[in-house]
Amino acid sequence: MKAPLVSIGFPVYNGEKLLRQAMDSVLAQDFKDFEVIVCDNASTDLTAAICQEYAQRDTRVRYFKNETNIGASPNHNRVFELSRGKYFAWMAHDVEQLPGMLSRCVHEMNENSPPVVLAYPRCLQIDENGLPLDDRAPTIASHDPRPHRRMGEVIRQISYVTQHYGLFLADALRKTRLNGSYPSSDYVLTAEMAMLGELREIPEVLVRRRNESQHGTRAVLNDKQAWAAWLDPKMKGRRLLLRIEDRLALEYMRAALALPLRPMDKLTCAVTGPLVHYRRVFPNTIRIWRSKLGHFKHRLVGSS
Repeated sequence: MKAPLVSIGFPVYNGEKLLRQAMDSVLAQDFKDFEVIVCDNASTDLTAAICQEYAQRDTRVRYFKNETNIGASPNHNRVFELSRGKYFAWMAHDVEQLPGMLSRCVHEMNENSPPVVLAYPRCLQIDENGLPLDDRAPTIASHDPRPHRRMGEVIRQISYVTQHYGLFLADALRKTRLNGSYPSSDYVLTAEMAMLGELREIPEVLVRRRNESQHGTRAVLNDKQAWAAWLDPKMKGRRLLLRIEDRLALEYMRAALALPLRPMDKLTCAVTGPLVHYRRVFPNTIRIWRSKLGHFKHRLVGSS
């Protein structure tokens, strides 16, 4: 059976509320040469029934269900490992592909690859009521021929990782370590892609994402232990030895050394990653320590 040009990986857990809307947006695309790999992470709602309905209706939909919840990161990795296409995109139950999204991204990849390894459109973030959020993310695109410059641009600018709903060059994605079992590992994965090639932004809004406070990353964002366990249940109860900021700095360095880059590029990227990262987070670190110092002084004054 001939492999499709595009694979769309759809990891899902208890997504019944918005699942049909997301699936319909994909299947209605004018570009048709794709497969959808749905991996149900042991959902307890009607997700399984909805997915099976779509798989029976459209042969491009391939449905898999995990016996147990393996965590968000392993499930994201699994849909990619099951994919067959030259290009790959992640999808989510709270995301919609707007008309023309796939054809526009495929055109961008076909016209410019290599060295383009990720082509992504702008994304409109909406709240639980469907109202636009004022959180336009800066571009992470870079046309610089030097890997460390492209990597630095990602680390400086990345916030919401909606770029992963664009198209990856699958062969390049296979050279990365994919999603790790630690908070914000998708930042590191995006930086890895930047080290491997050019990231190109399509200036049109072709993806819409609904931010739900009680679902996904936002539901665990302020609890580091819960965040880690949500990403991978194996992390439940484990003590996090490093702050998220320090773990990211370490992973940027490890990523550079693990990728198939020229020795000098490995070295410059291994230095650039932590350096740019700490320049970004350092002002926030200062504010945190000032707050702690002020709290400590207040306690001292209150006890005297």
